[in-house]
Amino acid sequence: MPVRTRVVSVVLPEGPPPELADAAVLVLESAAPDGVVPAPLRNPPTAGLVDGEWWAFGYPNSDVLGSSTHGQVDAALSYGWVRLRTDSAYVVEPGFSGAGLWSPAYQAVVGLVVQAQMAGEHRGDARALTLRQISAWLPEAKLDALTGWSAAAAEEEALAAWGWRLAEDPESGRHWLLRARGVSGDSERGFRFRGRTAALSQVVAWLEHAVPDRRALVVTGLPGAGKSAVLGRIVTTADPGIRQALPADDTAVRAPVGAVACAVHAKGKTALEVAIEIARAASVPLPARVDDLPRALRTELEQRPARSRRFNILIDALDEASSPADARQIVTGIVLPLVTGSVQVVVGSRYRDDAGDLIGVFGHARHVLDLDDPSNFVQSDLVDYALATLRLEGDERPGNPYADDAVARPVAERIASLARQSFLVAGLIARMHGLHDTTPVAIDAITFAPSANDALRRYLEHLTPVDGVPAATLLTVLAFAEAPGLTTTLWRLGLEALGQDLDEHQLTVFARSAAANFLVETGQPTLTAGSRQTSYRLFHQALNEALLTARADLHARPDDERALTQIWYRHGRSIGWENAPAYLLRSVPGHAAAGGLTEQLLLDDDYLCHADLRRLLPLTDALTTATGRDRGRMLHLTPHALTAEPTLRAAMFQLTTTMEGLHPPFPVYNDAPYRALWAAVSPRTERNTLTGHTHAVKAVCVVPAGSGYHLLATASDDGSARIWDPTDGQLIHTLSGHTDWVNAVCVVPASDGRCLLATASDDRSVRVWDPMDGQLIHTLTGHASGVDGVCVVSAGDGRHLLATAGGTSVRVWNPTDGQLIHTLTGHTGGVNALCVVPASDGHHLLATASNDRSVRVWNPTDGQLIHTLTGHTG
Repeated sequence: MPVRTRVVSVVLPEGPPPELADAAVLVLESAAPDGVVPAPLRNPPTAGLVDGEWWAFGYPNSDVLGSSTHGQVDAALSYGWVRLRTDSAYVVEPGFSGAGLWSPAYQAVVGLVVQAQMAGEHRGDARALTLRQISAWLPEAKLDALTGWSAAAAEEEALAAWGWRLAEDPESGRHWLLRARGVSGDSERGFRFRGRTAALSQVVAWLEHAVPDRRALVVTGLPGAGKSAVLGRIVTTADPGIRQALPADDTAVRAPVGAVACAVHAKGKTALEVAIEIARAASVPLPARVDDLPRALRTELEQRPARSRRFNILIDALDEASSPADARQIVTGIVLPLVTGSVQVVVGSRYRDDAGDLIGVFGHARHVLDLDDPSNFVQSDLVDYALATLRLEGDERPGNPYADDAVARPVAERIASLARQSFLVAGLIARMHGLHDTTPVAIDAITFAPSANDALRRYLEHLTPVDGVPAATLLTVLAFAEAPGLTTTLWRLGLEALGQDLDEHQLTVFARSAAANFLVETGQPTLTAGSRQTSYRLFHQALNEALLTARADLHARPDDERALTQIWYRHGRSIGWENAPAYLLRSVPGHAAAGGLTEQLLLDDDYLCHADLRRLLPLTDALTTATGRDRGRMLHLTPHALTAEPTLRAAMFQLTTTMEGLHPPFPVYNDAPYRALWAAVSPRTERNTLTGHTHAVKAVCVVPAGSGYHLLATASDDGSARIWDPTDGQLIHTLSGHTDWVNAVCVVPASDGRCLLATASDDRSVRVWDPMDGQLIHTLTGHASGVDGVCVVSAGDGRHLLATAGGTSVRVWNPTDGQLIHTLTGHTGGVNALCVVPASDGHHLLATASNDRSVRVWNPTDGQLIHTLTGHTG
């Protein structure tokens, strides 16, 4: 039965006329009944809602059962209103007034439906008032505290409905909460997190800096060091609901309530997906490109009072992002631009990923908290964790021989001593004994190698096969899986591809068993092909690696990936790509690339209309056939198709293949909004077009970004230099500060190992930047006229010098400290160009070219003129 609650007061806006400010805050006599969960709220600007989808539920014509409707936000109107186009058969009518305007993009209520169009061509459409405008008209209601940006100043009730909160995070159950409790599965009860006081204290102090540090805090360590446990502790204890659930004897370090504004688990995610999650939490327009986020967030925070501009972000599992390129773009395109403002960012990552050094990508804009450092590790923490796991605390087993602390502690101490600081290894070994021993193990009988491979092998030896299929085989399919994991149907098909046969019920029972649940994470059920299915994945990357390494000893990885791709591909085609699980549309491209089947996906027209094209685009570079390359060009030349719905995407592709003469041509879809009949245009040859400069671009150079990745720097007459990712055209940084044309740009190796960037301008200065975070390092002044050239010359002792040409003189600088070393004079006309000349004795000379019709060759280390080359007549 409906529950009625008396309204004790109504708060109305003061100032604007009622027809504009058609909203009010109702103060209820009592709180919402148990089990009623308030909808999450966001307050994006109206521009961030236009063209996005909306949904609302109301009670038209007093229908007690109610009805829903949906459509698209058609336009932004004045005074914070938006116009709603209704696409549903059930339109907006009287009875929807006051209904929450739900945004699927923001996964939150963003406004109130207020007015319905009652007649005419647009009958059933509507107008809505945004929460952002309502908040501005009702400041005393403190609605901003409910929508995501000022949690630290909000009351407890406000925090419960804060824009980003743990209860609304899809990773809360399968990652943050479990890590913070020191367990791996929902079936494991209790709290086993122990210690880590030094590391936790440093993270908390970092988040509470009075002034943002302008660096990222990078929490790192070897696999099993407990990175996610530490960060999970921070995220969950910053949430008021979780703090209340902590046991009375929990004395470990806690984060202040509201200290984390947004937490993202980056496993399996692209850089753009990470950016979108942060944008949702901040109630800023959702980015179409990664570089849209820093600008949007900076603009949003600058509009807030100074005391409320702090926005702390935590990103875990950077090394497990969708690809090494995405991991680096998360650093260069999100983290580094954000830390230059009022945003504090904490990142969890291993030292390296498949492409090499990952910590070095942060450059000097990092402070590293290494959990393997002795100062951050206390042996008793590992002993206590092994003890709690050995005793299965919170999930006690009858007859466990380790219930007695006097018996269990020596075993836990032995396990901890052999695990060598690895919480993962200690947990596997301790749980194995806690689950299976009937009598206490002899201390000297406990031996194992301190590696995840050995610990996992020992743990799996105790798991009972399912219908003859070893547990290791069952779990190996999950080891192949990318985030967010496999549904039971895809898991079963994966087993079939590897030569095994089980039904889905058997897999579900296995995944939920006490022994397997320690290894398997369970996701929230999702609707797939008309039924709700749960997804599964292994809870730790080190387990994936151990199982895949063992499998590779017997079977070639490309053969397995090919078999998995084929069986999942056939399943998707059989049920129709419009009904396919999200995993097939999002993650199968990675399997196809590993199995050499990318072209098969690219030639499936229906798949391209539904797939996540961001996952396919980076794979097209490796294609060698003419048809494969043409399909790759089609994707690159149709960037707006990435976010288009299937029929519009099909029309875009058909237009591109017609205009460019690509083969095979994309077919005409009957329900496409338009079609190309023929075209007579010159084919495009560019891969990416980098736009944004507002005047002529004068110079470009390549900027090494570590691990084989490179960025591109450009210099323009608009007074700026820009840093780009040339592979996808993303803008990384805009370097502003010059007051006139920027004429030249070059990379400068610094003595401290950094790769700097020098820009030369008509404002008579040279600026030296850190291209990784966009920060200005030095401004070099002294030239009497505009600077036209820069180049780097080796000093012969491992140092590099920077030569700059302005007017008739050349100056040589130490780029590390910005000190002038020499001024080279003698030219009587403007110096136009510089270059390095390797000499026969191994030293580097410097050549300068001038309007005085001469070239001069210098020793840059002592500033001496060596030769004057004459003979040019003009």
